[in-house]
Amino acid sequence: MKGNSGRELQDLGRDTDNIIYDRGTVRVVALACVIILLAVVVTGSISYFITRNAVVEKLKTRDLVFIIESISAKIDGRIDRAKETSLILAKDPALIQWVAGAETDERLGEYAKTKIDQIARSYDYANSFVVSAVTNHYWAEGSKLMQVMSPADPDAKWFYDALNAGKAVDLNIDYNSGRQDTFVFLNALVGDVSQPIAVTGVGLSLKEIAGEFQRYKFGEKSNLWLVDSRGKIHLSDNLEHNGRYLQDFVPKDVVSQVIGDKAGASSATRVIEYKNVQGETVDLAYQPTKSTDWKVVFQIPRSESIALLGNIKFNTAVTGLITLTLMIFVFFIVSHRIADPLKRALLLTKEMEKQVSERTRELAQKNQEIVDSIDYAKRLQESILATPAELGDVFADYFVLWRPRDIVGGDFYWVKRIDAATSFIALADCTGHGVPGAFMTMAVNTLLNHIVDENYTEPAAILAELNRRVKETLHRNDRGQMTDDGLDIGICRLDQRKRQLSFAGAKICLYINSESQVTVLKGGSKSIGYRRSARNMEFSSQSWQIKSGDKFYLTTDGYVDQNGGEKDYPLGRKRLLQIISGQSREAMSLQGKAFEAALREYMGTEAQRDDITVVGFSLR
Repeated sequence: MKGNSGRELQDLGRDTDNIIYDRGTVRVVALACVIILLAVVVTGSISYFITRNAVVEKLKTRDLVFIIESISAKIDGRIDRAKETSLILAKDPALIQWVAGAETDERLGEYAKTKIDQIARSYDYANSFVVSAVTNHYWAEGSKLMQVMSPADPDAKWFYDALNAGKAVDLNIDYNSGRQDTFVFLNALVGDVSQPIAVTGVGLSLKEIAGEFQRYKFGEKSNLWLVDSRGKIHLSDNLEHNGRYLQDFVPKDVVSQVIGDKAGASSATRVIEYKNVQGETVDLAYQPTKSTDWKVVFQIPRSESIALLGNIKFNTAVTGLITLTLMIFVFFIVSHRIADPLKRALLLTKEMEKQVSERTRELAQKNQEIVDSIDYAKRLQESILATPAELGDVFADYFVLWRPRDIVGGDFYWVKRIDAATSFIALADCTGHGVPGAFMTMAVNTLLNHIVDENYTEPAAILAELNRRVKETLHRNDRGQMTDDGLDIGICRLDQRKRQLSFAGAKICLYINSESQVTVLKGGSKSIGYRRSARNMEFSSQSWQIKSGDKFYLTTDGYVDQNGGEKDYPLGRKRLLQIISGQSREAMSLQGKAFEAALREYMGTEAQRDDITVVGFSLR
């Protein structure tokens, strides 16, 4: 027996070895690995060539164009501002009078020198100057007399050329090799252009723009140049290039194409592709500036601009190797270490589905109970609102726009008729939304009815008493509580016998459209009923003599605070007044539709932020 058992164990071991080293499994794993490897290689190659073409296209159509246009815009911007500054000096009345008087007026001279000095300091110019054609005096460099100009002096040639040019503003360019900088002088004629009495202007250094060159260029072998019509380099990101010529760095045929291109400053950026002496592909872009005959030129070897593609190659190879290794490991685990996982997964899934189904039924039942409760709260809240019959009994015409943010809300309107001539209407915005706000509206509605039944007739007195009772009702047992409840309210007493309306409000206003003019009776600046509200808070009533055709409007802040429009701003009281004044001739029922349409159009796709209520009415 012992011998047989040993043989069985040996056979079982051999069977296990056969399973582990099954040739079919190895072949499947090997085939899958080869397929994955091929897929990675093909995908990586296609991705590389697509990316390479996209990078080159982006370089030619966007990156090079952006660099060229940005630098051109900076140079033109500096020169345009210098032109404007020169014209300001040339048109200064005091400077003109001082030069015309042969610079004898000391008071005007002090002003003119200070003006010249301030222009240079304030606008960061390298120089500001004025040269008189009357005395030939050259004033510059901190308002000093630099020299007396003479036609025989070669250095004064620019002055006499500017006088004879007949141009209001002339531009003179000078590259100073000692300072390693290019200067642009803007010469403006003072007085009549045909017979100028002086030349004034400013000189600006382009060294600051040379610093910009360093920030815009990329790549160690790229070059950014500013060249004149002869191909001379005035500015470069490399100071050693300043004063040299474009042909020192670029083949002659390319230089001829760049220099020979006489297209205007408005022409688009041109991009050229050529081979250098090493056989490398080089991209070169250029564009003329608007204010001079210079051109901005940018050169970069193709190998630098697409250097990131080398990283893509390497990353693709590493990714393929890691993917292949992981897949072999996963195949090994699946083939040899997992026993019947699908069955366990199915059992677990079935159990989870059962639990999810039970929880879903429970949630649906709870949700239905909540919805039923909210619907019941809605019916309760609607029962306290004035009915159309009650509103029609008091008003000649009216509309009500009542839109709780949720099914129920904290806004409510209240109408109470005292006798044939006297009625009250109020609009309130209670703390909170939804069910909490709805309960507040019912409590406040009850308090209002009690107060008016106790012969409080003045709106100001009604609000004062409402404030006391709300505080007593809501806050008598809430010491230490975090909640704080109150409301905003506006209330009107209508005396149709005397044709008089009395109004008092707490952060709610009354808008009156009378004879196409909108008047606003503002409510107080404080809400009522909150813990911080004074118990003896007083209010003031405002009166309005009712005229035929007057229309009245009460609104909570939900209407004016609703966001929307192009900038997602609140609708605001200015737009509310425009809506009111634009509907002065319409019946109130039509105005209600206009208010709602204006709100819907302004909201667009934005969600409603607060409860919204607007009540409009007119009297018989």
